[in-house]
Amino acid sequence: MLDSYMQLAASRSNQRTKKQDIPWGFAIYRCSYKDESAWNRLLQHIEEEIKSSLEVSEIKHLLPYHQLVINDDISKFKGATSHEIRDHFNAWVQEQLPQIVASPELLESLRSESATSEFGPQYGLGARYNFCLFVDDFCLESLKYVNKSSFDPVVKILSGFCGDLTPQEKNYQIHPDWHDGETDDEFEMVGWMYIPVHSYVWWYDAMEEPADWEPNYSRPPIMNTGLSFENLDEMRAQIASRS
Repeated sequence: MLDSYMQLAASRSNQRTKKQDIPWGFAIYRCSYKDESAWNRLLQHIEEEIKSSLEVSEIKHLLPYHQLVINDDISKFKGATSHEIRDHFNAWVQEQLPQIVASPELLESLRSESATSEFGPQYGLGARYNFCLFVDDFCLESLKYVNKSSFDPVVKILSGFCGDLTPQEKNYQIHPDWHDGETDDEFEMVGWMYIPVHSYVWWYDAMEEPADWEPNYSRPPIMNTGLSFENLDEMRAQIASRS
């Protein structure tokens, strides 16, 4: 059965809240600058997987409207934490809103409605303005395993509204058994997770409804592939043991 990506298609045709022909696609942040070739290969891999997903699902007419927003300024993002990425992303979103929302009156209404909510005025505008991707050493290193197994390169997807902490709350010690978070609770919300590059379109479609973040969440290094849950540390150890 083909993925229909109905939420993506519906969001593209929604002119009630957004202006016509607004691009779709995630903003992506580069936080590792050790390997230029790996970064370029990862971007190429993403573009190839998007094209393949749309062609297989017979919606390749959406491809010309896809646009990654690439953030790769080494002076801003080298070694940036998820919290720093979230701050930059949310600021960028606020700058974009006048260019996105269908009318100034509607934007004023959205801002007024969100004033007493934990979510911003962008909450109803889909995946592009509520979630972004970021890439660190771990993600670039995942490219090394592509030809050794069925292991797919990974990126990190970050929620703009989950994990938004105060400066004091950001100074925590990461639990040694996990890639982020303080406790040993497997359900602790850390505000981001790993996704395989091949599921980029699947995740974008799912996150067109931001409320679907929590039901699909898995704490790193556990990864929700869209079909199953995998432990990335265990997968890498298995590959290394066979090398």
